[in-house]
Amino acid sequence: MHTSLACGKWSTIGCLNHHTQLFIGDVVRVTFSDMQGALVDLSFDYKITSLEQGEPHAWPRLVAEYINVHVPLVSAGRMTKQGLVVAYRDNKIFALESSGINKATVDFHCIAKCNSSMQFNQQGYDYVYPQCCEKYNAGTKVLQPKTGYIYQCKAWPFSQFCRTNNDKDPSFEPGVGISWTMAWTQVY
Repeated sequence: MHTSLACGKWSTIGCLNHHTQLFIGDVVRVTFSDMQGALVDLSFDYKITSLEQGEPHAWPRLVAEYINVHVPLVSAGRMTKQGLVVAYRDNKIFALESSGINKATVDFHCIAKCNSSMQFNQQGYDYVYPQCCEKYNAGTKVLQPKTGYIYQCKAWPFSQFCRTNNDKDPSFEPGVGISWTMAWTQVY
């Protein structure tokens, strides 16, 4: 129970503690429920419209702020000694107990990773890094969400480093890795 929120008793009904990277066009769907099921009028979709919004530290804060402004009887943030504050991570979702709202579910509709290369080509890149990294070869252009820039894979023999999985060896991650310039050229 949290009593430093507005008058009344509050319960934790969900959290925004996800470390998911989202991309332009992806949607965070927040569904509120009571004992009878989903509360359609309170539930909402939050669409990611920029690379900055999709960062794992940004969208949880933005969704929490949206909840605090647009959803009655519900608040989101982190409980501190000073009260409820909206943070970059670890935001919880609270509901006034008398509201009957007992659950908040956070789901993702990630369309950016499902789109074809053709659609990405219209935007100036073939893939969002590290999507389909095994297909990278000389001339492949990728959007690096960590920097917001587009990088092009260099010609052979350097193109082999473009396919390096950043989980195993982050050295060649475009714009970020210690040796990224060996494999990539910043285009935009």
